[in-house]
Amino acid sequence: MKSWFVVVCVALLMCCCLEPVFASDQGANEGLGAQELRQVLMSLYQGLQVDPMYLNLREQIQRAPSDEATVERFLAYLPLSPLEMLRCDMELRHYEIMIPARSFELHDEWIRGHVDQARQFYGDELVDAVLGGQAPGLAAAEDGNPQSGSAKETTVGPNRNLASGNAPDPEDYQGEVQVKVNPANHQQVIAAANTMAGCSGDSTQAVFYSSDGGASWDMTCPPSSSAFGLPSCQPLGFPGIVIGSDPALWWGADDTAYLEYMMVCLDFLGGLFSTEFAIVTTRSTNGGATWSAQGTVVNSWGSSTIEDKELYNIDRYPSSPYFGRHYTCWDTNNNEQFAWSATAGATWNRVDLPSAPSGGTDLGCEIAVAKNGTVHVIFDSLTCAGQTCSNEEMFATRSTDGGTTWSTPSRVRDFNLASFSGANTPGPQDSRGINPFGAVDVDNSGGACDGALYATFTDFVVGSADNSDVWLSRSTDNGATWSTPLRINDDGEGGRAQFHPTLVVDQSDGSVVVAWQDARNDAGNRQVDVYLARSTDCGLSFEPNVQLTAASAEFNNSSISWTDVNTSDNPGANLNQFGEYMGLDVLAGTAYVAWMDSRHYYPASTSEPEKENIGFATVTFEAVVEPFIFADGFENGGTSAWSESMQ
Repeated sequence: MKSWFVVVCVALLMCCCLEPVFASDQGANEGLGAQELRQVLMSLYQGLQVDPMYLNLREQIQRAPSDEATVERFLAYLPLSPLEMLRCDMELRHYEIMIPARSFELHDEWIRGHVDQARQFYGDELVDAVLGGQAPGLAAAEDGNPQSGSAKETTVGPNRNLASGNAPDPEDYQGEVQVKVNPANHQQVIAAANTMAGCSGDSTQAVFYSSDGGASWDMTCPPSSSAFGLPSCQPLGFPGIVIGSDPALWWGADDTAYLEYMMVCLDFLGGLFSTEFAIVTTRSTNGGATWSAQGTVVNSWGSSTIEDKELYNIDRYPSSPYFGRHYTCWDTNNNEQFAWSATAGATWNRVDLPSAPSGGTDLGCEIAVAKNGTVHVIFDSLTCAGQTCSNEEMFATRSTDGGTTWSTPSRVRDFNLASFSGANTPGPQDSRGINPFGAVDVDNSGGACDGALYATFTDFVVGSADNSDVWLSRSTDNGATWSTPLRINDDGEGGRAQFHPTLVVDQSDGSVVVAWQDARNDAGNRQVDVYLARSTDCGLSFEPNVQLTAASAEFNNSSISWTDVNTSDNPGANLNQFGEYMGLDVLAGTAYVAWMDSRHYYPASTSEPEKENIGFATVTFEAVVEPFIFADGFENGGTSAWSESMQ
């Protein structure tokens, strides 16, 4: 006799009363009442903790979690489902987490393998529904909460070439793309990119804008350096070259769009001897059609100070004490900086972010703003000696007073991949190299995961940058601690480069969406498609990856989906390659994704002056069933464990 059966009989004297009750001879079985079921399940669970067979099977599972035969033996032996075991463990050890979709899947699988016992527990109606493939899951039937995290259908829109139809067309390179949608008017979409020959005069930024949700596009250019009162660009006493770099987009609460970028003054040899930096902000009140100078965050023209890799955010939450405040971060000579503006970006107050506990060379920040006004920043810090860097780590810090003071940085990830290491140049980005830079966002939806922080990044477990994957860590304590990373790409570990992940929380339902560049479809690990995945269970699991790139008549090479800027394959490609990031925004169940795309030029049409354009697509998700909220106990209404942990 199994030890778990002995335990339940001794503890509850239920060995006899748990005999099967079949609808055919005693009418419909309604199962055990909530309290009785709770006692039975708890006794079974506690009995398992001293059951040698169970402990042996658990050890086998831990050694080989992907061994299907072991999993089947484990499920067959269990006297209660894995979902019920999780719920018992949470009650015994006084913690609460969001129950992942996998638990619901295993619960139904356990029912199908233990039909008689499941009927005793839950009754005929629920068991019959599971056997018929119609059950919404135990929690939905018993607690009145629907199942979370099951795979949803998605619809991917056609791939667009944003330069298609523009006259004159932007030539050469459009890269490091950002895209943002007006939360108050989803028809207004703006995408911005670095441009080599898209604008007359100062080649600042190529700005594409749509007033019909991305169905059609026009192009414009933001102001030149003179509009910001910057001096003439003469770094060596001779007229130099002004370029724009690193676009950062955001929408204010008043339907005004803001674009921030670096204004870089190079010597006449293209920065061979001198490079000078400023960071400026512009604004548009007509959906991106025209732009005016708004302010200067920092001006280091005339000096050797480096101001690099800025990003932007705006507090759009009326509940926040800092509603309407603008925020930006960047690094000055590899020292992470922050600034806030109470004048919509016209004037700025600068703050030196606290130093990371290790490293010393700071790179790659991003900002997330919570609805209570807390500002979160992530950034990387490396150890560098000369040109070579190592030991890159990601850190998180937060401010609760509108960006004035900041918490001691906490470690999010200690990377294997390191920028500027000489080992960060996978096939798809063999010239520019990739970074493990992260993206961060916070759930302000008011749902089950409200207040949760999510950070995504690139890293490899073993091997090299050619073996990089996309990962997610989450925090439920305002960024003080972070979870063990979860791999998002579902093609397994190894063999392909996956990089430049970007992340946005859909504030309409709390789902987490990540998009990235992915070479999984190319055995040579050079041709890149764009992929996306969504989590509807607080980042505990992700739905199957969705490929966004597809053949499109808007590119000269209309029969392929991939971009290839490998210098051996495509020697005419711009050496900026993919840059450092791509664009993503998500609102009300629709993702808007923009990326650098080479299909207008390569592999055929290499005389085309447009070498790299902006590709764009929308993804429409099936509506999220309201995420499961674990109740206090098993039958009483309660609040989300995620929400409670943020209090």
